[in-house]
Amino acid sequence: MSKNILVVTGSARSNGNTMTLARSFISGARKSGHAVRRFDAANKKIEPCRACDNCWRKGKPCIVADDFNTISPFLHVSDIIVFVTPLYWGTFSSGTKLFIDKLRAYLSDKRMKQLRIKEAMIILTAAENNKDTFDAALYTYKMLCEKFNWENKGVLLIGGLDNIGDINEKEELREAYELGLSIK
Repeated sequence: MSKNILVVTGSARSNGNTMTLARSFISGARKSGHAVRRFDAANKKIEPCRACDNCWRKGKPCIVADDFNTISPFLHVSDIIVFVTPLYWGTFSSGTKLFIDKLRAYLSDKRMKQLRIKEAMIILTAAENNKDTFDAALYTYKMLCEKFNWENKGVLLIGGLDNIGDINEKEELREAYELGLSIK
């Protein structure tokens, strides 16, 4: 059965390691017959969540007119959400974090729409390659899954990506494709 997949990327480099992994994942998911929409959060205008409690007041998730609201129609029909982001200072890139913060609207008592997302995946990249490099981001991802009741369907962590093109020499590029291919 075909699923709708939303891939949220957090890298501003269109030809960087993270975006190469995102494209590989998407290729695998499409090969399996799924519909995929990519939202490049790092290149969008997303204002910070102000916790103003005005979610849905104008019929959209956020009262602030920004690019988060432009993805909401696809967000509403997505079955799976996939985060593909580099780590900055040990956690998600700022664009990814802004996107995640705006998801607060879907926890509001005033929400006009429910997310039908049931599954989540994450692909994280980093220049560092220490055993604890990904701990903070993984903790946040785990909290997200718990809060939204998403089943974690896959985690791919790739350290040692210091220069553009480093991913081309790593097995994880194929693993990203296979992760996309594995979606049932």
